[in-house]
Amino acid sequence: MARPTPSDPGDLEDEDAFHWAGDEVGGRESARLPGEQIQDAVAGPSADVASEDTGSRSRPVRALLTVLFAILYLALTVGWILGVGYASSGTAELLPEILWQFAEFTAIVAAPLWFGATVLLTRDTRTAARVGWLALGVGVLLPWPVLPLLVLS
Repeated sequence: MARPTPSDPGDLEDEDAFHWAGDEVGGRESARLPGEQIQDAVAGPSADVASEDTGSRSRPVRALLTVLFAILYLALTVGWILGVGYASSGTAELLPEILWQFAEFTAIVAAPLWFGATVLLTRDTRTAARVGWLALGVGVLLPWPVLPLLVLS
């Protein structure tokens, strides 16, 4: 079906303002109303609607798991602070003492850095991927010097 052509060229511009490219392909001959949802006749239903529903359901779970891991990583950081207080380098030489202090500093800041990097880099991935990376970090960053003190107490 062809659209009726108006007699005045100014009316043609006004009429075209209500149409979009591809309306004829999608089987639409009339103007779209504001707020009207459209679907492409070839593509079928939009996949964005399903992904929004799934994302909205997992968003609170993801936030809850992230908060729980944040508390756990805070505990890891406190554990390393306590752990470096119980250990010493055992030397009076300058270079080994500087290296020991640097290692203590990196042990303390490793947990917050791992947490921040994981949250930043897994922003657009699945919840399982984020939880996996955070769980791996907990295993790697356990404050080993504090664990014997907890067992012996």
